[in-house]
Amino acid sequence: MRSGLIVAVLLLVFGVILPRYIDYSEVLDAFQGLTFGQIVVITILGILSWIASGLVFCALIPGLSIVRGFMSWLILSGIGSSVPFGPWNMGVLWVVVRGWEIPNLAATSGIALYGVVNELSRLFLPLFAIGALALSGQLAGKSEADTAWTIAIISAIAFVVATGLIIAVVRSERVADWLGRTGQRAVTWVMHRLGRDTAPDVNGAIHRFRDQLGFVIRRRGLASLGAAILSQFAWVIVLIVACRMMGIPDTVLSPAEVFAVYALVMVITIIPLSPGGAGVPELLFISGLSTITGPQYQSAVTAAVFLYRLYFWFLPIPLAWILLKVARRGKSMLPTTAELKASAKGA
Repeated sequence: MRSGLIVAVLLLVFGVILPRYIDYSEVLDAFQGLTFGQIVVITILGILSWIASGLVFCALIPGLSIVRGFMSWLILSGIGSSVPFGPWNMGVLWVVVRGWEIPNLAATSGIALYGVVNELSRLFLPLFAIGALALSGQLAGKSEADTAWTIAIISAIAFVVATGLIIAVVRSERVADWLGRTGQRAVTWVMHRLGRDTAPDVNGAIHRFRDQLGFVIRRRGLASLGAAILSQFAWVIVLIVACRMMGIPDTVLSPAEVFAVYALVMVITIIPLSPGGAGVPELLFISGLSTITGPQYQSAVTAAVFLYRLYFWFLPIPLAWILLKVARRGKSMLPTTAELKASAKGA
């Protein structure tokens, strides 16, 4: 059903919504206008962005090389986009990392923390983007300025609060106890109001998080967050270069404006709006960038977004399956339940 939803969302976005505003023949012409040199440049930037994204795993998992970090990101991203069964792609990656003789605890904690670090890096982006717009004077006199500041401030508050709570829980057992009790009372009250007799064990979850992941956060949290933010900047550069290659000049769409739209989309899509991240990010990017450039650049904006998404979303899918085949040579590509249990029991 979830795989079918991916197809349905893609058909809705690319087959129904976008054709009402965009001429696909113009988008195709823009792609055909790319020179060999431009293809080489954007491909190099895409590969560097894959490597930068993989550095987060290198920071979180001791002993993981840059090459295997790069492979880890491609596998996680590609499997997550093509087989969107919840966090199942994390389980697949965990088995692959364990196959590289990474200890159980290091693999488990590193992969578990990747999602936390990645979301925090997204929340950081709007404040940086709004600062860039303000310094360049591009917020002055714009009706969107108040909205932009509001989004940046909310994201910044969420970033500070989330980071502060994680640090407090990890460093202080007293804070963990208080937060566990307070959270448990709040969740129990909400569940009671909903007519439920049982509530999730929030207190236990917070203490398990502290006990199992606290050491990694204390030792590697800052480095992993820095790597995650660096990877976001790398992907912004890919999007900016894609816009220039498609003929959108700096005077129409500045780097700061591209960054602002990118940051907004990253924050919005923290909550999964479609299985595997299909269709919706493209729609958000195209509508956000086209609002700034005007309708005359809509086809060029669409081509630029497609070019960026080619490296961020589409190419990781076949590459993930190829890498999975290489990493698990001699075994079935996807791990069985028995293998998962056996890996969990290993040292």
